[in-house]
Amino acid sequence: MSAAPLTSAVALPSTAHDLAASTRMPLRAPPYTDAVAKAVGNSAFKGGLSPQNLRLVLAHEPQLATAFQQMAHVVLFKGAVSEREREIAIIRTGALTRSEYEWGMHVSIYAERCGLSEAQVLELTLGPVSHPLSEALWTEKERVIVRMVDELHAHSTVGDATWQALRAHWPHDQIVELILASSFYHMAAFFLNSTGVPLEEGARRFPPGLMQAEVPEEAPHAGGAAS
Repeated sequence: MSAAPLTSAVALPSTAHDLAASTRMPLRAPPYTDAVAKAVGNSAFKGGLSPQNLRLVLAHEPQLATAFQQMAHVVLFKGAVSEREREIAIIRTGALTRSEYEWGMHVSIYAERCGLSEAQVLELTLGPVSHPLSEALWTEKERVIVRMVDELHAHSTVGDATWQALRAHWPHDQIVELILASSFYHMAAFFLNSTGVPLEEGARRFPPGLMQAEVPEEAPHAGGAAS
């Protein structure tokens, strides 16, 4: 897989009025220091959709923003796992974590070019955890990827049978890539969901039946005193 450049410049907002409104953490407004300008202005996405709003929220902590972008760059552009297999893992992760930003960006940018049909996108998105995918739509390898993602999401590890299936289909380096792709985008989803990063204009929205993650109002507070 060819690597996209990490330092493609994108236009920076010139005033606070150019920023999307957020219900939680605001996007970092100009003027920008050199470190912030670098964190916000560097992108490997050329034309079309780019995760600008995410970069502008991450820019509140430029050092971590740079590290985040570097990890994302390796996952997306420097791996040996096929783009289609990687995106199956990421789109499923975005759906399970109910991160509309993450899911929408990856479906919008990658689904068509990876040959994912609408039926496949919807099954990845709406199929219940640990429910086998349709054999008519997916190869055995692709079903293993989703099984891996589902088990990571539900159990924070994979079972022995899934591990053996991963070993049967991929070399060690690509197993590392697949696990870290799902793991990294779990982290990204936690950040996106918690900080309320505004959706990018033009990115796809969740289909009916799936809602952005939220904490139920009746959920008890962890560590609260017993009555």
